[in-house]
Amino acid sequence: MTLPEAEKIVALDLDGKLDRSDRDVAKIVFEAHTIVQRASLWGAGPGTPSRRRGMLIFFGAAIFIAVWIAGLLIPLLLGLEQ
Repeated sequence: MTLPEAEKIVALDLDGKLDRSDRDVAKIVFEAHTIVQRASLWGAGPGTPSRRRGMLIFFGAAIFIAVWIAGLLIPLLLGLEQ
């Protein structure tokens, strides 16, 4: 499902025009809400280059911070054993 399709489904759901008692409709509406929320978080629809770049930057920064913290803590822990 593309982002414009998901936005249309969410708009219809917010207007109360969709019957959410049907399991299939509820599943599609949930998927549409998920796509719209992820797009608002990452700034683009799934699979777009800007979203991939944003995710790469996010995970790269997280790995950098984890390695930096480990680099600070490991010498301290090794120094306490003596």
